[in-house]
Amino acid sequence: MGKKTAVKLSPGELELLDVLWNHGPRTIAEVHRTFTERGRSIGYPTVQTRLNRLVDKGLVRKNGQYPAQYEALLKPGEMSGRYLDLIDNLCGGNLTPLMVHLADKRDLQPSELDVLRKIIAEHEKKEKKNERL
Repeated sequence: MGKKTAVKLSPGELELLDVLWNHGPRTIAEVHRTFTERGRSIGYPTVQTRLNRLVDKGLVRKNGQYPAQYEALLKPGEMSGRYLDLIDNLCGGNLTPLMVHLADKRDLQPSELDVLRKIIAEHEKKEKKNERL
């Protein structure tokens, strides 16, 4: 299987994917309602246009029912994997500046800090194991 290329997504398209990932298949009206409940002012036609763009990009499937439901074809982890090579190239192979920037950009939640600590501990174990070999 060939290497997947990163698909360019607008912040609005990413936000729509997030709704589909968290709520499952949804109609345009249901997605629009979700945005309204989140306090986001977005027009119904904008939701429709963005969902159809995601269909055209092969990231979302639209079924043939009426009203049509839209479903994300990729899981969040699969989407982030598509950007890994791009991020690695932008950072010159050193992810530390990117991680520092992301951590400084907003407050990290305790659960996020726990995950980061676990990742660091696992990498330290691997490094010690490799030093012994």
